[in-house]
Amino acid sequence: MRVLFLGDRTAGVRSLDALARENAIVGVVAHPTSSNNDAGDESVFEHASGAGFSTVRLKGRELELARFVRDARPDVLWIADYGYLLPPEVLALAPLGAVNLHPSLLPHYRGRESIHWAIRNGERRIGLTAHFVNSGVDSGDIIAQQAIALSEDDDIGSALEKLHPIYARLSRDVAALLRTGSARAVPQAAGNWPHCPSLGPADREIDWSWSSQAVADFVRAWARPYPGASTSLGGTPMTIWRARAGMPSGPGSVGSIWSVERERFFVNCGIGSLEVLGYGTQGQLAPRVGDRFQTLDRAA
Repeated sequence: MRVLFLGDRTAGVRSLDALARENAIVGVVAHPTSSNNDAGDESVFEHASGAGFSTVRLKGRELELARFVRDARPDVLWIADYGYLLPPEVLALAPLGAVNLHPSLLPHYRGRESIHWAIRNGERRIGLTAHFVNSGVDSGDIIAQQAIALSEDDDIGSALEKLHPIYARLSRDVAALLRTGSARAVPQAAGNWPHCPSLGPADREIDWSWSSQAVADFVRAWARPYPGASTSLGGTPMTIWRARAGMPSGPGSVGSIWSVERERFFVNCGIGSLEVLGYGTQGQLAPRVGDRFQTLDRAA
């Protein structure tokens, strides 16, 4: 089967490698600029180029993309962590259509930041869905899904580590179904399923009026390879990387530090208190009992 691959980062590399074992990779489209992060995410562009595949960096609606796909004459388009929608004229160039690997249990958590929002909402079960691409966003018929469990200690980094092998496994299995003509796709359940909103720098800020559980989930959702949950102590920025909920409130107001130990401290939240286990600051800021974090005025 002739596959034209579009993808990025480690998820894309795992999918591409699995496809290349039993299919002809006739072209690879990577992001126009690398979206790799500081945690050492792999590059589809570098990996595919090194493997000798015809590789380009293009956005989904660039005119050159249609020419590249047309010249490659693929049977199917395969998408894994590619952040651009494909226009109908590109989708029409593959007789078997386009398959996307979306990191959620569709129809839940459609959109680009699905893992972040699932963890932020306290989900204990996420997964990967292989679905055909239609004119919507992550709304096409489902070919296969695989779920994984998350513990209260899993953050977005460990969730990604659990998902990466599934990108390979689902790519291998679904491609085999397509090659043999035995793929059976099921429409997604009807309903007004929400889309995950995009994220910006301001979205990293902790609201200490939330419950301690909501703040702990927020911290897990912004952990590495994301840039961390941010807050401010006495005008000095602080990034919180690891935290745990479950302690009762201590003395002081919301946002106040009420206990400091060797490698952790406790902060009052709207409900309960947060145990901060990992953080970083600019300079030599040392949290002290009675210090108070800046609080925000927004809903959870």
